[in-house]
Amino acid sequence: MTTLTPLRRLPVVSPVPADIDIANSVEPIHISQIAKDLNLSSIHYDLYGKYKAKVLLSVLDELQGSKDGYYVVVGGITPTPLGEGKSTTTVGLCQALGAFLDKKVDLGIAVQKACENVSQPLKFLYPLDLSIKEKIEAIAKSYGASGVEYSEQAEKQIEMYSKQGFSGLPICMAKTQYSFSDNAAAKGAPSGFVLPIRDVRASIGAGFIYPLVGTMSTMPGLPTRPCFYDIDLDTTTGKVIGLS
Repeated sequence: MTTLTPLRRLPVVSPVPADIDIANSVEPIHISQIAKDLNLSSIHYDLYGKYKAKVLLSVLDELQGSKDGYYVVVGGITPTPLGEGKSTTTVGLCQALGAFLDKKVDLGIAVQKACENVSQPLKFLYPLDLSIKEKIEAIAKSYGASGVEYSEQAEKQIEMYSKQGFSGLPICMAKTQYSFSDNAAAKGAPSGFVLPIRDVRASIGAGFIYPLVGTMSTMPGLPTRPCFYDIDLDTTTGKVIGLS
């Protein structure tokens, strides 16, 4: 019979610190170091960046007979039977704090306070005065790419935005969420690949330029009141109204 360890509650902190302050108060540990502490080698997990990884299910078979560890509930958006949720994002942290303090934490207020309490300016991966290409290549290098390949369309767009004076805007890459590369099947942390930039577009009002990586597509912007509300069928004439 397994003896459960009593629940250890965290001390109440008042006022509740902002999420960004909590995150900045600790130094992240590289996932490889955590794996080493758990006696796991690199063949036991797939890297997803520096600080997270997915452990292979085959590890469970290898650990049969080992001592039980601790199950730590961080908080989440969509609870599972174990209660930890499928996400441990800012929203999850707000909900966890709300549950712990036995009162609701308004997400909007929590985000606002987090923004107000930022003690350090936003730090980009690159100096904003670099060229559009240099910024794209800095991001690609951080992904593990060996280089960047631009289509003719992408070259034209980069030249146009540069001439228009928008080269100082930050870059937001539009790419598959399944891989650091453009290939969704290349899991973990692939390296040595060439990142293809199919097109480069700009959201001037929002203040950023977004390259389209590989076959990535975008959705059109929709109005706050979609047009279908004004489309109807005239049951007398059988004609559709509201299309123009």
